[in-house]
Amino acid sequence: MKRINLVFYYWDKFYFGLKRHFIEVLKTKTSDRSVALGYALGSFIAISPTPGISILLGIAMVAIFKRLNKLSLFFAMAIWNVWTLSPIYWLSYKIGEAIFGEIPVVRFEFEQLDRVFDYTLRFMVGNLILSVPISILSYYFVLWLVRKVRTSRSNRDSNRKKVM
Repeated sequence: MKRINLVFYYWDKFYFGLKRHFIEVLKTKTSDRSVALGYALGSFIAISPTPGISILLGIAMVAIFKRLNKLSLFFAMAIWNVWTLSPIYWLSYKIGEAIFGEIPVVRFEFEQLDRVFDYTLRFMVGNLILSVPISILSYYFVLWLVRKVRTSRSNRDSNRKKVM
């Protein structure tokens, strides 16, 4: 029983932190499109197979695009973690395998390089095909969500002012 309570404790802690960061993103003075674009770009960078340099790519995007919401970009990169990316990476390879099927293998001097090239090609093409629609869908979903939350918050604030 103690173990179950511990799981709920960490789940509540995770949920509260996630909610707190989402509200922090919503309180920024940037436009709805800036928040959605930051999340979509962060999703694309996180889904792309760039282990180790994804944070550097995020920092570069923030430096290049000044109007991009920094919090939403890094929030998206935090959401896409190992557990959420594992099925996407598996599906990326399967999509690439369905596209290429049986293609002639490029011959290198070492047999291991043949396999690495073949698997990498299938994975990268499948990942590109999968990451673009996910990023576009996340843009529109976050845009809808931000607009909905901001209008409900403004309605709530205006109702509070009427009562006072």
